[in-house]
Amino acid sequence: MKYAIISDIHGNLEALETALKEIEKEGIKYIFSAGDIVGYGADPEKCIELIRSRGISSVMGNHDYAVNNTSEEELFNSYARLAIQWTRNTISEDAKNFLSSLPFSVVKDDFTLFHGALDEESPFNYILMPADSELSFQNLTTQVGFFGHSHVAGCFIKSENGIISYRSGIIDCEISIEEGNKYLINVGSVGQPRDGNPNGAFAIFDTDKRIVRIKRFAYDIEKASKKIIDAGLPRFLAERLFEGV
Repeated sequence: MKYAIISDIHGNLEALETALKEIEKEGIKYIFSAGDIVGYGADPEKCIELIRSRGISSVMGNHDYAVNNTSEEELFNSYARLAIQWTRNTISEDAKNFLSSLPFSVVKDDFTLFHGALDEESPFNYILMPADSELSFQNLTTQVGFFGHSHVAGCFIKSENGIISYRSGIIDCEISIEEGNKYLINVGSVGQPRDGNPNGAFAIFDTDKRIVRIKRFAYDIEKASKKIIDAGLPRFLAERLFEGV
């Protein structure tokens, strides 16, 4: 079985549509989202509609959560706060209800899906360094966990002896899922990469071959950027797409 795992779409319809075309080329039918469908980008409603129409199972991201919980904005920087306020005022009540219905995590037979961390008290903590991953590894009940949040693709690997190592996914990479190890894999961002590579990212998990591949893809950044500016959102949110920051 092959699964595609996307994350951090952030209202970027051009990136989402391209990612789904790339997934279709791979012959993959089952797609999961690690959250943050909305925020930053100019097409939150259309991204939600596409996620729902394609039957893509998603977990709750912090921007998804903030749409219906204004207190979450206190943790956002000024650009993120303005964008989520704009999103809240733009999307339909039906879309808001959909976002509020998303779970914080999902467990499949072969993997666990979450947004920031496997931490019931602080699900939107960041896993940036090996030390940050320890609690999530402790709470991981499957061999593999997929997440997003930092917009930086890569893999934390915990060996049988408890040592945690890291492998970057800034460019395409392939990760072999070896017996005895546990894996926390950041699938990167579809709509706003921050690892210096402006190409979108997602992961493909082949459960038969026990291989995870992080795939990067180019999309129409110019169009997505123009939409952000035309919507009256901060220009920085448009410009950063070209740099992958």
